[in-house]
Order: sequence, then C-alpha cells, then structure tokens
Amino acid sequence: MRFAILLMSILSFHLPALADDLLIVQSVRDRAGAELQRSVTRAVTARTETLVLGDYAETDLPRVVREEQPDVILAIGEAAYRGTSKIRGVPVVAITSLPTGTNRNIPANVTGIDIRIDPARYMTIFKALGLKRIGVEYDPARSGGYLARAQQAAAQAGIELALRPARSSKDALKELKSLKGSVCDGLWLIPDSTTGAPVNLEADFLFSLEQTKPVISYTEEHLHRGAAIALSPEWTRVGQQAGGIIRRLLDGAAPREIPVQSPQNFSLRSNDSVLTNLGISAGKRDKLFSKTK
Repeated sequence: MRFAILLMSILSFHLPALADDLLIVQSVRDRAGAELQRSVTRAVTARTETLVLGDYAETDLPRVVREEQPDVILAIGEAAYRGTSKIRGVPVVAITSLPTGTNRNIPANVTGIDIRIDPARYMTIFKALGLKRIGVEYDPARSGGYLARAQQAAAQAGIELALRPARSSKDALKELKSLKGSVCDGLWLIPDSTTGAPVNLEADFLFSLEQTKPVISYTEEHLHRGAAIALSPEWTRVGQQAGGIIRRLLDGAAPREIPVQSPQNFSLRSNDSVLTNLGISAGKRDKLFSKTK
C-alpha cells in the first residue's frame, strides 16, 4: 500500500497542471481575427475552442457556453460581443467598439479592448494632408461618446468635423449626399456597424471617386477598395493585450476591476495610387508618415 501511495505521488508530480478553458467566439473569418487568435493562444496557456458565428445561419450561444463551461470567453467583433454580452456568470473579454473610461455602460462580467484608436491620432493625419473639414457619418447610439472625444481633439488641432448622425444604414446614405461640394475635404470612416454596412461603404468609396476627396479609414482592409489612408490597430499586439487581460481573469481578477483598454500599437498604411489620383503631393505624404511615427 505504501508503495502504491508513493508511486501515485511520483506520477502526480510529473503530471502537468490542468489548463483553463478559453472559448473564442469570432464574428467572421478574416485576417484580423486570425492574427488575434494566434497571438492570444501564444500568450495564454489554455484549452481553446473556437466558434465562428459567420459559419452558421444560427447559433445558440448560451447552449454552447453551458456545454463547454469555459473559464473565460474571448469575443472578437461586434456580432460576437452582442451574443456573449448576454451571458452571465462567465468573464468576457471583448475586442470590438467598447466605451472606455470610468463610464463602462457594459455588463459587469465584460471587459476588453476598444478597437477605436485615439481620435487625436487621426487629427494628425488630417493636418498632414491639409484637410480642414472632415465628414463623419456615425450612429449616436454606437459612436456618440467616441465622436465627443473626436470633437475635442479636432478643436485642439484646428480641424472642423462635419458630423452626420444616422440611426440606420438608409439614413447614412442620405447624410452622405449632404457632404458633397465644399462641405468637407475628406471622409473619415469609423468602426460603426450602422454606417459601415456594405452598401454604405460602397457609397463612401464612390463618393471619394466622384468628389475627389480622400477616405481615411480605421482598417487597411479598405485600402484595396479605394481608401487613401488607413490607421488601424496592430492585431498581433492587440492579441497580446487581450492575453494579458485573460491571464488576470484566470488568476482571479473580476472583469469590473479591469478597465477597457485602447490599442497600444497601430499601423499606418496608404494607397499611393489613390493619393496620386487625388492630387495629394509626395511632400504631404512624407509629412504624413513623419508626423504619425
């Protein structure tokens, strides 16, 4: 008996500790999501299951969570956040558009990373390109707080924002027409699912072509569609940030103890052919990249 107990002690000493369970819920399959997943799984030791909502016509997320019983849920994208934010009792780390600061306005079991970059960074781009009036379509319910911050940054930078609130995709199409002519020098696209529907993006890039005004976007995915400039988070670094939050939660921290973070690193990309067609000089381009380093 004593030998059996000793043998069990030796075997248990060499057995690895059981890993925690992480459920990754992703809105769609895309490059950013893939980079985030790779980065998070490198940063966190956990048994991982991934569910891509876009792969299914309908998904019963509460049932999936009951069956998987994860210790933490990582939600990537707005659809994933909408689904997981209804779940209680499991910490959720969301990577999407989230309110930052002390006014959480999100469920107590949710924290994460707001993918929207500090608007002051965009003001630097507008100034470098010589753009003084910038048109912005947005849904007040989704992006009102972010645009309030943007207005403060714009005032300090001497930039005028031509704000066009829209509560539906159809409203956004109407508001876009009001930005024609001398009303604005360019369009600023923000991550807002109401004004960023496919039909609206198509209209935005057609507007840029017809009005000869640059589109400055939040994602480099838009560059091949006609955006002139993209300032977007570095997804590998965002994944590392998210991994740090997940580790804190697995170590016992409560989501409400961890403030929503902003991306710590970002990348600036340009579509040089679009800039050339818009008549934006090489000097302005050089100034742009030197000012935003």
